[in-house]
Amino acid sequence: MQLEKKIVPEDEDSINLVTTLLMRYPQLCTINYSPKGHLLKLSFILKKDLALNILKRFQDELISCIRAYSYFERKEEPRHLKISFNRISGLTNIEITRDASTLTQKEISLIVTIMNDSFQNILVSDEITAPEDELSEQDDFIRYMLDNLRIKSPANKLIALREEGRVLVFKR
Repeated sequence: MQLEKKIVPEDEDSINLVTTLLMRYPQLCTINYSPKGHLLKLSFILKKDLALNILKRFQDELISCIRAYSYFERKEEPRHLKISFNRISGLTNIEITRDASTLTQKEISLIVTIMNDSFQNILVSDEITAPEDELSEQDDFIRYMLDNLRIKSPANKLIALREEGRVLVFKR
């Protein structure tokens, strides 16, 4: 029996987006897309169970940076911005949920940069190296896919994750 992969045309852009995000940013662990609220959830894992006060300080700093970015770029403030933490078995999972309608590629890059700067020694990351011109192409593609996602919102929930050097995408 052979299984056939079927992608609904309106889901293709969102699948390409989450796949490219995981390829471009090896620090991202999982990405969830929810059509309810048009939300993207970016998940990062830290190799340490951090104290709640450190996480709250990071949360405040990241929210301030995102708001400052929105102000200086003269773009709309995020309609939805939530940062949550799960501390389990010596690890910390940081989830950043954003509305896809105001999210930009530059903001995603800012979030990843702040994660790197804040948790560089304990941030779980794949060892992916790509040439600079390929990264620039991926950034352009992410911009394009985010624009498409604003125009037509997929109907299905998606979860994308990295496993042993592969990116897996599932519809929920």
